[in-house]
Amino acid sequence: MRVASVLITGTTSGLGRALLEHYVERGVKVIAVNRRRVPEVEARHPSVRFEPIDVRSSADVEALVRGLTEAGELPDVFILNAGINRVDNDEAFDLPAYREVMDTNLYGVLNFMAPLTRLPAPGRARHVVAISSVVTCAGNPYALGYQTNKQALTTCFDVWASMYAGTDLVFKQVILGPVRTPIYTMEDRLPRWVVGMKRLASASLDDTVRAISRFAASRRKKLIHPWRALAVFGLARLARRFLPAAAQGRRTLDGKRRRT
Repeated sequence: MRVASVLITGTTSGLGRALLEHYVERGVKVIAVNRRRVPEVEARHPSVRFEPIDVRSSADVEALVRGLTEAGELPDVFILNAGINRVDNDEAFDLPAYREVMDTNLYGVLNFMAPLTRLPAPGRARHVVAISSVVTCAGNPYALGYQTNKQALTTCFDVWASMYAGTDLVFKQVILGPVRTPIYTMEDRLPRWVVGMKRLASASLDDTVRAISRFAASRRKKLIHPWRALAVFGLARLARRFLPAAAQGRRTLDGKRRRT
């Protein structure tokens, strides 16, 4: 399909901002949805429609989609990219931090689904792209909240892709390996071997943006990028089976919590 307009969530930095700039350079009409405003980004891109919407609010998202519908400005492509990460490598489960990740990364996407699936058939394809992660295939013991929300997101989009097959609403997902953006720079809290694996599996931001742009306009339902991330993270998963926890850099439970 020819993409004339796109809505992107989470464009203040990283992958979202790079996608925004990519589409603007190609003359595509962009609607940028962010929780906070960044004046320097808005000043640099006057052609972009910036919407200060918190994707965690279903009411705000519903109002946005309704307004775009009534104005006849619903985009061809939705790229639901907004996301955060937290390294959780502690023995005490941090529910507020876990909930924060789930509210943004999972419900920030699901809040778009109710209004979008209720829309009348547009008569042309409308692509909805979710940004998932290779951790859904290979696992990551250092980001429980991030991993579980991406697994749930992948399951939802697999189901919707099947349910809406043959209709004008096309559900697609990007299974991303590490990309060199700020969300992947928390290396000071990770074991050295994990940092090495991550760097080996990572892709450049420019290559990732080009791959997602091509995929969003295509008929394909799933993109894995880069492919080598599956192999590298698979090896990491095997390593965790044979290395003692201390060598992996993980904390272990104290003796009082161990079974005897």
